[in-house]
Amino acid sequence: MTKQAIIHVDNTEGIIDFARFLSDMGWDILSANRTEEMLKKAKIPVMHEQALVENNLYLNDTSGLIQRIMSSSFIEEPNSPANQSGGSVGLICMNVLPTIHNINSEKKFKAITRPFNFFVSTILRNAFLNYENIMILCDPTDYKEAMIQLRTDSIDKEFRIYLAAKALNLVSAFDGGIASSILMNTKGEKDFMTYLTYPFEKQYVLQKGANPHQSSCLYRFPGGTGTIGSLQKQQGKELSYNTISDISFAWEQICMLSTNLKNQFSVKSVNCDGYKFETQFTPLTGTVFTIAVKYKSILGASLSSSILSSFQNTYTYDTENIKRVTLASSAVIDEAAATEIAKGSFAAVVAPGFTQGAKDILSAVKKLELIQISRITTSDYEMELINGGLLFQTKDNVLFDHWDVKTKTRPGQLLADQMAFGTILSMGSRSFSAVLLKDNYVTGISQACKSPVRAVDVALSEALLHKNQNPDNMQLNIADVLVCDCTTPLCDSIRQLADLGLKAIIQPGGTQNDEEFINFCNDHLISMIFTNMPHISY
Repeated sequence: MTKQAIIHVDNTEGIIDFARFLSDMGWDILSANRTEEMLKKAKIPVMHEQALVENNLYLNDTSGLIQRIMSSSFIEEPNSPANQSGGSVGLICMNVLPTIHNINSEKKFKAITRPFNFFVSTILRNAFLNYENIMILCDPTDYKEAMIQLRTDSIDKEFRIYLAAKALNLVSAFDGGIASSILMNTKGEKDFMTYLTYPFEKQYVLQKGANPHQSSCLYRFPGGTGTIGSLQKQQGKELSYNTISDISFAWEQICMLSTNLKNQFSVKSVNCDGYKFETQFTPLTGTVFTIAVKYKSILGASLSSSILSSFQNTYTYDTENIKRVTLASSAVIDEAAATEIAKGSFAAVVAPGFTQGAKDILSAVKKLELIQISRITTSDYEMELINGGLLFQTKDNVLFDHWDVKTKTRPGQLLADQMAFGTILSMGSRSFSAVLLKDNYVTGISQACKSPVRAVDVALSEALLHKNQNPDNMQLNIADVLVCDCTTPLCDSIRQLADLGLKAIIQPGGTQNDEEFINFCNDHLISMIFTNMPHISY
């Protein structure tokens, strides 16, 4: 009986060598579409199979092929559909690329509900039931072992089961991607799927987890979207779990800033006397955002007119005791910035690009990863694994939808811009958090505190420590703006900040002593903004 192999792949990695191996072993190869053209171009004998044609309208062809697959057996049966067709299907090498689609038109919807390769999942699902007689390959990493076992004619049963399970895993990912695309685009964010079926793809196994005794693996969101999808390593060895986590977190803050403030942005506002107006924020054109991160905690951040000054204002944390930090910038790293960066202790530097001079300088720094990411993207959802389940919610992407100016003093343009900048940083900080800003750089920041008051205490403590470490800075005020992610009452640290020159506070508002707090701000000429929008983050 002639041995037949079906080959139809979207992922073409290693397929030419594998198909040539099968042909040399005497297998007849059945294929169609781009895979058939590719094999013919490589001078590999191939038979056209109508059932594999994209947009195949003759479902009887597909049905007939499935019958042959289901009846294929190592034991020759003269009356079986497989034998009557001239051969038994002993191997199926098929794969598709699961993805999440953005449905923005009726045409797009129809393309998703009837994809070109819709029959692939059907064939693989049926082949799974006959795994004892058919070797099912959907992952190029399994080709080598398959060739070894085929060459020696000793195909292990456990290997067959393993391959069949991977095929079913691919089918579920492919179907799940289509279902998720439809449900999450047509139902809206308030009606979540019954089963969460995003087809995350394994990128690679990491050397270790967050700690040396843990194992870890990087999975990528389908379709190459998000930070990981556009990540390109320019220098360094294998990335660690912690470094990847920090890279993703740092770049997410840059994306948040760019998405919200790159273009003209305004918010409806109302004065304490009831007068309504709009607060407009300055677009970030020509501004460089730099941020330093360690274990997904913000150590420093700055907005400035150049990459060098932005880095210098960011690099203000406890550099004596904090090492192996991830630094991210919204601008290309040039030679001047690279010279200063090389003096620090960084695990990774992330940017849209690096000049050749900057690469030459940073290449001399041992164990430094250079990561290029150019895509600005934000996710619509976020999730957290918990013991026995998973929490899933829409992403907190909105800075604020209105401003209530509670004080007689309204913040000027520079203060308003810093409030927007600080709000983005507070959204990326674990609650409770407080951010102190001066001249568009962080002078003090607190994260994961026990209470809003404690968050202000810690931020003030950090700001005072920074001031004491820089005796050349003789200015009285240590911060212009205080940003709180949760409702915050008047406390001793805020009174001290007022004495040190604080000019504006932005917070959700809503405590019992709001009136006392507002009166205090009026007495000290501090602008107080209530947003009624907390930014709780874990």
